[in-house]
Amino acid sequence: MVVADPPTPETSPRPAPPVRRMALIAVMCLVLGGLGGAIAATAARDDPLQERCIPPREPGFDFALHDQDGKPARLADARGRVIVMTFIYSSCRDLCPAEGNDVATAMDLVGDKDAVAYIVSVDPAGDTPERTRAWLERRNLADRGRYLLGTRDELLPVWMHYGIAPIDASREEALAAAARADAFRAANPPGRSRGGFEYQPPPQPASPAPRTDDPYPDTRDLAYRGRARHVAGWDFEHSAYVLLIDRRGEQRIGIPFESLDPEALARDLRSLLAEPA
Repeated sequence: MVVADPPTPETSPRPAPPVRRMALIAVMCLVLGGLGGAIAATAARDDPLQERCIPPREPGFDFALHDQDGKPARLADARGRVIVMTFIYSSCRDLCPAEGNDVATAMDLVGDKDAVAYIVSVDPAGDTPERTRAWLERRNLADRGRYLLGTRDELLPVWMHYGIAPIDASREEALAAAARADAFRAANPPGRSRGGFEYQPPPQPASPAPRTDDPYPDTRDLAYRGRARHVAGWDFEHSAYVLLIDRRGEQRIGIPFESLDPEALARDLRSLLAEPA
């Protein structure tokens, strides 16, 4: 991984507050992802874009959630390991499976027990322990990943600090969508869902380009990102980027979904795993 030289005191900008800095880097990822999404709406991801976002080199925001097995979960639990963090909802049937499959494939390529996936829920209503355990099992991530759950109030500060816009569906809509996903999977048992699965953007008419005129957009407002990337529509649209956190717990690299590639992600992981704890 290429890391830019640090700025000199003469050229260093005044640091922004940590929450705003992380939110701004997430906005960069989301805007890049939105631009990529406009392209992806008419093309496959055969040649993924190569944008990367370098977050502030500071400790990742810690939290107190619980995982799919009800065990307490904190960022600090993985100190000494490299974390692949992303934000997903388990009943999603398009973008989230594709992102999860790419993460799992990259971890297969690396084959190092010191790499761990942290999947943070964006749907506290639909992400039950049963659904999230099944989500991890389908990707062979149960022994090397944790699906982090909580109430909306518990998850909200995590979303805010990492610049995440969760799905905007009501509780009733989220539960109904999760039930439909359960019925679909019961009727179409996939085995390991990675086999042959490929993300296809939903067909839709042309839409305006993503809004980039506001330097500090509200990360809860997804309208500036352009086309929806979920078949379920805007109410189920959410932020989609991968954040790598190194062995010391510091944020190192953000990758928008449209730039995510298993082999490139595996190279990033190997670089961080080679660093001392």
